[in-house]
Amino acid sequence: MDDEALCTDVTLRATLDDRAAAPRGDLLVHWFRTATDLLFATGERELSESWALVTESIDGDREVRVRDVRAHWTELADALRPSPFYAAAGFHEPSPGGVGVDDHGRIGGTRTGRGGSHTELSAQVRGAERIADAAWCAHLVDFLATALDGADPAFARIGHLDFQETTDLEAVLKRPHRRSLHESRTLLRGYSWVTGVPAELAARLGGPTALEATGAFHAVRELRAGGLLLQSTETLADYDRPHLEAVFHALAPVLPPGTPDEAPGHPTLRLTFEDASRVRPRTGS
Repeated sequence: MDDEALCTDVTLRATLDDRAAAPRGDLLVHWFRTATDLLFATGERELSESWALVTESIDGDREVRVRDVRAHWTELADALRPSPFYAAAGFHEPSPGGVGVDDHGRIGGTRTGRGGSHTELSAQVRGAERIADAAWCAHLVDFLATALDGADPAFARIGHLDFQETTDLEAVLKRPHRRSLHESRTLLRGYSWVTGVPAELAARLGGPTALEATGAFHAVRELRAGGLLLQSTETLADYDRPHLEAVFHALAPVLPPGTPDEAPGHPTLRLTFEDASRVRPRTGS
């Protein structure tokens, strides 16, 4: 198996704030449970080994560690429900020959922003050649919709080789992270293959019907508690520059203004170097 196949190359992220429809701790539990059930099973056989770590506060005052997520789920859920500073879980199998581990991915949740105003949820999985598989890509979107069913997230995204907590757009506009979080229901933080748009910005864009009419999206999904998931193309592999530009133009009215600049810390930028305030959304034919 080559290095590319071993890489956890697909990242799913969502940002929660105090306007979420349910308590943030409950949403964190739901994210971890849904990811465990939907993302980290291999066929009929669950991955053989897993671990989790929960740190209660930024000072590291109290930690909870478990070696088997499924066997100790109640203990892990109890640690997640108070919405801790940091939480992570990993899933793997022993490598052939007993040397090292075969890493399949991780789940995360971190308090961020001033005073822990927001929670960043994440999941990293191994895509490799599956990013061209329509059924597997649909499964990723189904996971995100299920995991965010009780939330109106301030932002969400699914991307390939996108490992940074800050978005590419935040990086090229030099937008401070705290400011971007604070304004996330006023200005969209970025755009990706799948982009989660909060209810306030979805309304400004005209709602699902208007967004479908742009022709920029393969699917527009409404979340039960508010907000939309916008899927650009059927597969991640299909998300090329013309599709990226179509998404940009459709979302331009709610993107932050400014002329993008280079961002050395983001070597695989996936965006268009245009000022969103100078364009108008395109209408699909």
